[in-house]
Amino acid sequence: MTERGQGSVVSLHTDVKSTSGSEIPSMQGIVSREFFDAVFEQAPPMYMARPDGTVIYANSGYREHFRPGAAQRVDDQILPTLPQDHLDIVTRIAETKETETRQLSLNAGQTTEFFLSRHFPIFDDENQLIAICGSFINSTRQVNAEIKLRDEKRRFLDITRAASDWIWETDADGKLTFVSDRVVQAVGLPPMLLKSKRLADLGVFKPEADGGNKAEAAMEQHVPFRSVPLEIQDTSGDYKIFNMSGVPVFNDKGRYVGYRGTSDDITARLLAEDEAMSSKAELERAINEITQKNMQLEMTAKKALESAKAKDTFLANMSHELRTPLNAIIGFAEVIGLETFGPISDKYREYVGDILNSGKHLLSLIEDILDIARIESDKIPIEIVPTSLAGMVADSYVLIQNHAREKRLEIIGTRITENIDLAVDPTRCLQILVNILGNAVKFTPRNGTIGIEYEIIDETFVDITIWDTGPGIAEEDQEKIFEAFKQAHEGVYSRGTDGVGLGLTLSLKLARLMGGNITVKSSLSDGSRFKIRLPLAH
Repeated sequence: MTERGQGSVVSLHTDVKSTSGSEIPSMQGIVSREFFDAVFEQAPPMYMARPDGTVIYANSGYREHFRPGAAQRVDDQILPTLPQDHLDIVTRIAETKETETRQLSLNAGQTTEFFLSRHFPIFDDENQLIAICGSFINSTRQVNAEIKLRDEKRRFLDITRAASDWIWETDADGKLTFVSDRVVQAVGLPPMLLKSKRLADLGVFKPEADGGNKAEAAMEQHVPFRSVPLEIQDTSGDYKIFNMSGVPVFNDKGRYVGYRGTSDDITARLLAEDEAMSSKAELERAINEITQKNMQLEMTAKKALESAKAKDTFLANMSHELRTPLNAIIGFAEVIGLETFGPISDKYREYVGDILNSGKHLLSLIEDILDIARIESDKIPIEIVPTSLAGMVADSYVLIQNHAREKRLEIIGTRITENIDLAVDPTRCLQILVNILGNAVKFTPRNGTIGIEYEIIDETFVDITIWDTGPGIAEEDQEKIFEAFKQAHEGVYSRGTDGVGLGLTLSLKLARLMGGNITVKSSLSDGSRFKIRLPLAH
């Protein structure tokens, strides 16, 4: 008989009986039955079966590991049958007459054993299939080692994938031999196109402060390097920055064979850092500007305090140094005008009248300036009490009636019969009414008319309107008349009348201090209407 399989042929002649009682071919008298049994019993598990699946021989290793099924009688001999999976292999080889090699697993209690099996046909001298033989080599250790190696590789890849974007390897010449698949997401190129390239071919390493290249210097010295930025332009034209880290690799003999390393995309992080640095720089600039402005404000506030203090000192001195001699001048002029110490001529009487009027005008001007200064310094006293509107109008009329009679002006509406109380400071309210009425008398031509009207607004305010038949105020000048030392440039306000433009300014400030306001409507042909709004007392 001959075995045909994988190129080897063994000639077998004569038959001998095995220890199991079956006939086993002998080797031309050289191989005895005892020798055959001794050799195959020491061999790994094996079986020999006829093409129909009948077992011819099975050594103890096979019977121990695979535990064949029920016994069968063959030529008055009892032999076990093959397991079903082995029987399927025998049936298949009987048809194909081809050798099969396969890995088989075997459950052994709580563990699994693996066997590398080889199943081959045996032919006689006439090339007729007479038997099928199967041998089994225990490969459990090798398979477990491969499984462990596969698990370790999978664990390594998982950790590397989690720790970096892509990994790489080079040979001793610095050419890439391996690049992980995730490089496609990083640079837009498949690993195949990157092999045999150098790292420096992929992009540009960021130089150090001294102009050197940390990564290339390390690779020349075969030492590790870490976190060296590499700028790569991907296929879309965008630039990305990767942190490259690598370690040298040496074989068992200590010979340098290349590098292994990782790469992390830090583009987004660098952009965020740049934005943060830019924001920080802008914040620092803003803080510096604010600090400088605060210093300027402190200096300005200090100067303002000094100016306010100087102004208060000036006002106090002015109040004493100007009002005291003016009061004396006015008093002496009145005494001379009364001829207390003897008669005076008409010419001197005229001069005394001019002195008296000029002194009173100058004293009034000084009082207005002092009042405006006090308002701006929040030092003018305001005492709000219920005050009769009719009384205020009557008192103000008394103070301007002589001047009105001299110009033969008609004043209507001065008698108010309705009982209306204002929530104002009486002195300051009278000052406002006298200023507005005085202006109406001052700028209304002879034989003109002046009127006083009032209207209650929402049970909260009363609007007191003082109108005249004078030439009026141009529209562009109506806001200017409320500014200090400003007078209108058209109409009668351009003439050389008494006053320097403080009456309306002071009146507006006083009205607003008491919660009211003053507005004006006028035209150059219809005269003027000044509306004084003051709060009502409840």
